[in-house]
Amino acid sequence: MLSWHVKALPGLVPMLGTLLCAAGLLSLGPLSSSATPAVALLVLWAALACWAAFRWAGSRQGQTLSGWVLVLALLLRVVLLASPASLSDDVWRYLWEGRVQLAGLDPFALAPDSEALAPLRNGTWELVNHKSVSTIYPPGALFLFRLVAALWENPLSWKLLSGAADLGTLGMLWRCTRTRGTPIWAVVLYALHPLPILESAGSAHLEGLALFFCAWALSAKPGFNSFAAGLGASIKLLPAALWIPQVRNSPARAALGAGLALLLGLALSVPFLGTGSMLTRGFGTYYEAWAFNAWLFPLIEGVLGDPTRLVLTGLGALGCGLAAWRFRDPATFLLAVAVALVFLSPVVHPWYFLWVLVPAMVLGRWEWTWLASAGLLSYLVLAGYPDIPWLEPKWVVWIEYPPMILAWAWAWNRRRSARPSKAGATP
Repeated sequence: MLSWHVKALPGLVPMLGTLLCAAGLLSLGPLSSSATPAVALLVLWAALACWAAFRWAGSRQGQTLSGWVLVLALLLRVVLLASPASLSDDVWRYLWEGRVQLAGLDPFALAPDSEALAPLRNGTWELVNHKSVSTIYPPGALFLFRLVAALWENPLSWKLLSGAADLGTLGMLWRCTRTRGTPIWAVVLYALHPLPILESAGSAHLEGLALFFCAWALSAKPGFNSFAAGLGASIKLLPAALWIPQVRNSPARAALGAGLALLLGLALSVPFLGTGSMLTRGFGTYYEAWAFNAWLFPLIEGVLGDPTRLVLTGLGALGCGLAAWRFRDPATFLLAVAVALVFLSPVVHPWYFLWVLVPAMVLGRWEWTWLASAGLLSYLVLAGYPDIPWLEPKWVVWIEYPPMILAWAWAWNRRRSARPSKAGATP
């Protein structure tokens, strides 16, 4: 018994270290006011999670200790529930737009600063950012905004919902170990990595829910998988991409599941059908005006100028088309689409890297963990804000993207030269 504990100790040390990092974050209070130490703790936490996953790579110990991993995963998310949602103010918009709908009004037609909404203004409204921009969210997300606001207009309600969905994603990854052969280290890494925990239980982003449906779609049977992808698309549009390989692999069942999801989405859209051209007004502002944490966009914009966004959109569409032609596996296709998103988008918030992390973990592609870990550095933009302008350090993108390309090239060459029996053995 003692020898077993000695052998297990190297794997338990980084696991317990992640819990200490989470507790350290909690002790900082609002993380936006302590961005530099918060980012330092997050990066250390990410390194410890990767260390823990590596210790379980290719080992049957992972099966034995999976219960401890799940308990720790739950504890980490509970700790972040107690931390104020200060790294992003999206949750306040979720609550506000739910409040607007409860009053029988349309968040597509009325931006938060609209005088027609003045009687509704409260403490939630004070914390909404970009008040001149109307909603950009699909009907499923708006339905959830209304439901949560009706139950409890408090950020903790969204943190609980998003955190629970993230645990559901972890469960679906665990399911993929049986249905797809996902390596156990990938489950350990996702369970302990700070990015999904921070962006769900910590910041209450919609990605927690949308990615749960993606993970469900990647582990479900034909028909159910396309329905799950459709539910995800009603919250964030990206999961709809999964319909392409699903239809290729099982046309009749995928069409049935997608059709049911579309009918549900249409039913949820009924309150907004009279909005007309204003449906895309908020998204148009997002597309045309904002830029953050992008690598290729500023480089290309310096050459092409104003057409850059249109050119990168075209390149993204071309890349997704090539991926649709080449990849029949939904997880591989989703990974390709997500990579195109984060490399070509002018706006790359840290939580966008979750769209890469989830399919990468399903596939056991360890190299993409770099983006999820290095992407935490972009929160340094909050150091000194609002006393200094909103401007991320220029060196951050050079740590995020070029090393990622090198890691991918190395891993791709290793997989190509490895025998099939060895593939996926290490993270």
